[in-house]
Amino acid sequence: MKKNLLVTGVSGLLGSNLAYVLKDKYRILGLYHAHEVMIKGVQAQKADILSPDSVRSALVSFDPDAVIHCAANADVDDCEDHRDLAAEVNIIGTKTIVDCLKDCRAKLIYISTDSVYDGIKGHFSENDSVDPPNYYGITKHKGEQEALKHGNALIARTNFIGWNVGDKLNLAEWVMDALLGKKQINGFTDIQFSPIYTFELAKLLDQAIAKDLKGVYNFAGCGSLTKYEFACLLAKKFNLDSSLIKPISVEEHAFKARRGKNLSLNTNKLARDLGVLIPTVEESIDLFVKDYNNGILQELKSTNRLAKRRR
Repeated sequence: MKKNLLVTGVSGLLGSNLAYVLKDKYRILGLYHAHEVMIKGVQAQKADILSPDSVRSALVSFDPDAVIHCAANADVDDCEDHRDLAAEVNIIGTKTIVDCLKDCRAKLIYISTDSVYDGIKGHFSENDSVDPPNYYGITKHKGEQEALKHGNALIARTNFIGWNVGDKLNLAEWVMDALLGKKQINGFTDIQFSPIYTFELAKLLDQAIAKDLKGVYNFAGCGSLTKYEFACLLAKKFNLDSSLIKPISVEEHAFKARRGKNLSLNTNKLARDLGVLIPTVEESIDLFVKDYNNGILQELKSTNRLAKRRR
């Protein structure tokens, strides 16, 4: 029998990608707030993570074996500008879920971020101190603390690339879209990160559930590169014009929130405890490109367009 997996934020990039990858292994209920989503083989339900009644109703009726909490405000600058809303969603929303899980047997997987680290030394391990450089990172770390109050919680600190079912573009999609349109873009030469492809992240989370991992883990790509190097490598894999990518410093861009410059992550603990090899950043990019060429993006978008027509 399939286990029951509840995914919050199923209309977002990560939630939808996790549901898509894991739908054949689990019976999945995805919760969305404002944007209805349709993924073949996945049950979706409107819910408000700030409403205990709404969350409790979903938990009682579905009785999940595990909950992956993806729902969050992940817009770093928006969190800086709208702190009360960011705290509500990222902290209070997590507390609501933990409180509602009090009498539930489900394992909780909380999706966190590399932005909890200060971004100075890089190659961060789970034992390194936490000192977020912006309010987004602060709210996600406080969300971690709420999640850990659940007796069976796993914190997944990550940075990922994948496919949006809606109209938003993540970094990889934005690079592709711009270069396909022959537009010049900027690539930061002083921002280092360790992204992992969402489909590979889904497989690692599945293994972590099977192994019943608890505590804090970095779920990231093995190795790291700068955002400029990332954009150039993506351009190369797609046979696009990398000369359109202009190398600049992040200091030249007027972000509202401060960014950590070196957020590369050490994944040795995860590799050891799962007994697996973590995909490198380049391997993640290769799989991202392969799935695009195999029509995965079109499949995700086409099923979601059906949901839009129903509204």
